[in-house]
Amino acid sequence: MRAVIRVFFVASFPLLNWAAPSEGPSGTDSIVLTHVTVIDATGRAAQPNQTVVIEGDRIIAVGPFAKIKQPKTARVVDARGKFLIPGLWDMHVHIAGVSADPAWSKKVLLPLLLANGITGVRDMGGDLDALVSWKREIEAGSLLGPQIVAAGPWLAESGKKSPEQFPVANEEEARAAVRELKQRGADFIKILTLPSKEVFYAVADEAKKQGLTVAGHVPETMTAAEVSDAGMHSIEHITYSSLTFDCSSREDELRKARAEAHQKRDQEAAGRAVDEANVSFSPEKAAALWKKFVANGTWIVPTINALPTPKKTTPGLQVKDPRLVYLPGKLRQEWDPTKPENQPSAAEAAWWTRQFVNDFKLLHEMHRAGVPILAGSDSLDRFVFVGPSLHEEMEYFQAAGFKPMEVLQSATRDAARSLGREAEFGTVEAGKRADLVLLDANPLVNIANTRKIFAVIRAGKYLNRAALDALLAQAKIAAAAVK
Repeated sequence: MRAVIRVFFVASFPLLNWAAPSEGPSGTDSIVLTHVTVIDATGRAAQPNQTVVIEGDRIIAVGPFAKIKQPKTARVVDARGKFLIPGLWDMHVHIAGVSADPAWSKKVLLPLLLANGITGVRDMGGDLDALVSWKREIEAGSLLGPQIVAAGPWLAESGKKSPEQFPVANEEEARAAVRELKQRGADFIKILTLPSKEVFYAVADEAKKQGLTVAGHVPETMTAAEVSDAGMHSIEHITYSSLTFDCSSREDELRKARAEAHQKRDQEAAGRAVDEANVSFSPEKAAALWKKFVANGTWIVPTINALPTPKKTTPGLQVKDPRLVYLPGKLRQEWDPTKPENQPSAAEAAWWTRQFVNDFKLLHEMHRAGVPILAGSDSLDRFVFVGPSLHEEMEYFQAAGFKPMEVLQSATRDAARSLGREAEFGTVEAGKRADLVLLDANPLVNIANTRKIFAVIRAGKYLNRAALDALLAQAKIAAAAVK
C-alpha cells in the first residue's frame, strides 16, 4: 500500500504543483493536531497533550486538549507520541546558482528542503530572477516549496557579471549595484569581496537608504569589528570571514603576512598565517569582539559543516554517499572523489582539520558570550547536501555546547528575529504561520531527533510521511532526468 501511495504522489507533483493529501473531510482547510507534545521554541519546556488548531495558513489555537474547541469539519490528526516544532530555516543556501542550476534545481532542491523539515531558506547568492519567480509561485500557492529570502548575485571586487556575481570596482558602481538589486527584488545585499573599505561603506550606506540589510563575508580589507560597527547584519562563515585574525594577539602582523602572500599567490604562506593566527588566540581580544557583536546585533552564521573536513574528503565515504542520487549526473561527475583534483594532499587535509577545530572553538566561545548565532548549511557546496546538511550543522552546535533548545531556536525563532519577521513565524503560537514539523522523537533530548520527521505542515498544508517520501522520490527522478 505504501508503494502505491508513493507512486500516486509522484504522479501528482510533476512540477511541484500543490495537490493536498486526501485526509479528513473534503473541502476543509482546517487541521487539528491532538495529544501532541508542543516544543514551541520560545524557551518554554515541552508542553505535553496539546491541541493545535490550524485554519488556512495560520495557527489559530494552541493549548491543553481539554480546553481547545475543534472545528467540526477539520481534518484531525492524532499526534499522540509526536513532537511539534516550528518549521526549520536554513539561513545559508545556494539553491539557484553556483552548483545548483535553476534549470533543474527547482524540481530537485525544493522538494528536498521540505522533505527535510526546512520550510524557509535564505539564499546567499544565485539567480535572482529565478528565485523571485519561485518565490512568487510559492506565495501564490501554485508551487510547493519553502519560504525564500534572497540576495541575488553577491557583490565582488572582480570577475565577470553573472547570475551569481555582481562585480563592483568603486563606490559609484557599488551604490548603483545596490539600487539595481533592490529594483529587481533582492531582499538584502550579499558581499563576497570588495576592493576597499570605502566601497564597503558605500554599500552599507546605500543599502540602508534602500531599506536593505547587508550580509556576507568580511572583506580582506576590513576587520570583523569594523564591519560590525558599520552595521553588517550577519557575518557568514568563521573561517572564510577570517575571525581568527580578529582574535589573534598578532593580528596586524599576520594580516599583513597573509596579504603579501596573496599578492605573491603563495597559498602555503597564506595558510601558515591563518595557522599562526589560530595559535596566537587572545581571550581578551576575542571577548572584546564578542561583546561588540552582541552590542551591535551582528548575527554569525558559522557554516562549520561546510568545511572540507576528513569526513568530507575521504573518497571511500564520499563515493558511497546515498544522497548522491539527488544530484544530476554532471554534478556527480564534478564531485567524483576518485578524480585526482578532488583529492587533497595530506597537508591540505590536515590544514582543513585545524580550521575545523579552530572554528569549533570559536563557535563555543561565541555561544558562551551570547553572540547571536544562526544555523546555515552553505549547501550546495561540494558534498554539502541540501536538506540533511542543516541537521548536521545543528548537531555540531549541540556538540559545541548549545542546549538542544538553543540549537532549535537558531534555526527557528532566531531565524525569524534576524529577518525582522518574528511576528510571522519561528515559534508555535497562535497567530503564527503554520509552518511546522511533526517529529517521532524529542529534539530536546537530542537535536539529532529533528531528522525523525513524521510530517511537515507548510503554510497549513499537511504533508504526511507518504507525501514526504514521494517528494524524495520526485527529487531523485528529476535529478536523473537532467541531461
